[in-house]
Amino acid sequence: MEINTEHIIAYLENRLSAEEKEIFDHLMQDSPELKKEVDDLRFILQRADDLNLQRQIDPTAHWKKISRRIAFESYKNKAWRLLRSSAAVLLIPALITSYILYNTLNEWNNKPIEQLEVTSAYGLVSKVTLSDGSEVWLNSGSRLSFPERFTGKERNVSLSGEAYFKVSSDKENRFNVTIPGNLVVSAYGTEFNINAYEEDKNIETTLAKGHVDVSEIDQPSFRTLHPGQQVTFNKETNKMDVADANLLVTTSWKDGKMIFRRASMAEIIRRLSRHFNVDIKLEGKEIYNYEYSATFTTESLSNILQLLEKTAPIKCRIIEPEQSDDYSYSRRTVIIRSLK
Repeated sequence: MEINTEHIIAYLENRLSAEEKEIFDHLMQDSPELKKEVDDLRFILQRADDLNLQRQIDPTAHWKKISRRIAFESYKNKAWRLLRSSAAVLLIPALITSYILYNTLNEWNNKPIEQLEVTSAYGLVSKVTLSDGSEVWLNSGSRLSFPERFTGKERNVSLSGEAYFKVSSDKENRFNVTIPGNLVVSAYGTEFNINAYEEDKNIETTLAKGHVDVSEIDQPSFRTLHPGQQVTFNKETNKMDVADANLLVTTSWKDGKMIFRRASMAEIIRRLSRHFNVDIKLEGKEIYNYEYSATFTTESLSNILQLLEKTAPIKCRIIEPEQSDDYSYSRRTVIIRSLK
C-alpha cells in the first residue's frame, strides 16, 4: 500500500475500509517513522480544530484558509511553528477587543441616564422615536419627557398636551405615560391617543389598538379600554367616564388633518387656537350653539374662517400682532362676532 499525507488523513478521519485500516495498523507497528508521522499529523489536525473554535469567538477572514492549508499541506515541526505563531496573532486582538468591549459596556451601564424633552411648536406635528422603538406623534404645543434609554421593568414617559403613541410590544416591561398630577396610562404594546393639555378641564384617552389601563396617580383602581373606546377624566371632579369614540376625528391630527363632526364652536375655537397659535374671542351668546362638521387639511386660518362665515350668521376679523414698547409682539387675535 502506498502511504502519503492524504492516506494518513483518511486514516485519522476514519475514511478507510476495515481491511485498509487493518493493513495500515500493521504498517505503523512495523514502522516507527510512519507512526511518528501519523502522530504528528494528528496533533496538527487537533490544533487546527482548536483554532477553528477560537475563530468563532473573534472571526478573522483569512484564518480558515490558513488553517486548512496548514492542516492538509504542511506537517511536523515547521507546520506546528506556523500554527503557534498564527494562534498568537489571533489571540492578541481577541484579548484587546474583549478588554475594550468590557470597559465600554461597563462605562455605558454606569453612565447616568439623561432625561430628554421634546416640544412640538404650534402649528406643527412632531414625531419622536424612543430607545425601545416606540413611536410618538406630538400635536401642536405639546411636550414629551422621556429617558435617553429605558432601564428596569417599566418604560416611563411624561406628557403635557396631545400625543399619539405606537408602543413597541414588550410583555416584560410595562409602558407608562404619566400626565403630571392626574393620570397614568399603561400598556405593553398598543396604539392610543392622549389629549391632556394643562388648560383643559378634561383628559381624554382613546384606544386605537390592543388595550390600555387608565388610573389616577397613586390609586389602585383603573379602567381598561378596548379598541374604539375613550375614557374622559374630569380634573375638577376626579371622575372617569368611558364611551365609544370616533377614531377618525380623534386621531386624524397626526396625519395633518382637523376633522370635526357636529363639533361645538367651543371645541372648534380651542383646536384652531392651538393649531395656529392665536387668541380667539367670541362675541354673542348665540355663537356657542352653533355646530360644525368639516375636514381641514392644508387650509390657512383665513380660509377656515371664511368657510365658517358661509355656514352661520357670523363675522370673523383677524387682528395682526402689534409691537409693544419692549419690542415684543402680541399674539394674533381673531374676533368672531354674531350677526344676529
